[in-house]
Amino acid sequence: MILRPPVIAIALAVFTAAAPDVSPGGLPPRLLSYLIVDAETLRVVDAHWDDQAQPLAVGSLIKPFTALAYADTHRFAYPRFTCRGTADGCWLPAGHGPVGIEEAVAGSCNAYFSQLARRTDPEVLAARLRQFGIGVEVDALTPASMVGYGDALKLTPSALIRGYLELASRTMQPGVTPIVAGLRAASRTGTGRGVGTAIGARDALVKTGTAPCGHVPHASADGYTIAIYPADRPRVALFMQAHGRTGADTARLAGQLLARTVATR
Repeated sequence: MILRPPVIAIALAVFTAAAPDVSPGGLPPRLLSYLIVDAETLRVVDAHWDDQAQPLAVGSLIKPFTALAYADTHRFAYPRFTCRGTADGCWLPAGHGPVGIEEAVAGSCNAYFSQLARRTDPEVLAARLRQFGIGVEVDALTPASMVGYGDALKLTPSALIRGYLELASRTMQPGVTPIVAGLRAASRTGTGRGVGTAIGARDALVKTGTAPCGHVPHASADGYTIAIYPADRPRVALFMQAHGRTGADTARLAGQLLARTVATR
């Protein structure tokens, strides 16, 4: 499913009547937004989102693309680093220990991606993102935003879904295979394991993110999850935002909704 210019646009056919009175996990619908897309046609099959064209700060969802841009100028070889947790600026206080790209994607290791970001040319990342149908201003790509810190880098929900589906379709291309393996591992043992627990035996490709809250009233953060199911021959892609939650918390809610969705498709 390699997209050629012009990039195929996701049809924003919104079925707001499908939004339940109580969202997954009992969270009120006003605090939860989601898009569910047919992976083959890019048609939105269900949605509960107020403004789908509004760019968002999406935290660690940028990390797989940062990794691929790094690989572009490093012979598609990924390093190993040791994450010491808080001392290295990682979200996991105790650290992830020695990690390679697969473990870093699965665990969303800030320390690992901080190392990659410092060695990645923003122009290269911008070019890579354009290949995946994601337009971005180069000025927004700083070492911090390439890890997912802050709100300088903002992307639309439709662009992110399109980009992740494109990434999944390029599994056999140089540099992509270990990233996709990390997305699969995230649903088993990583930050996205809430999705894996909900859907049971079959794997999904999952990435989580936590970003500054853009809501009123303001919360400490907003959580994000992208889940593509099944991992090998995707049928659906889900993008979810949960107000006042972390990415890992959001993965549990996304898993509940994904399980409900695939049971009816």
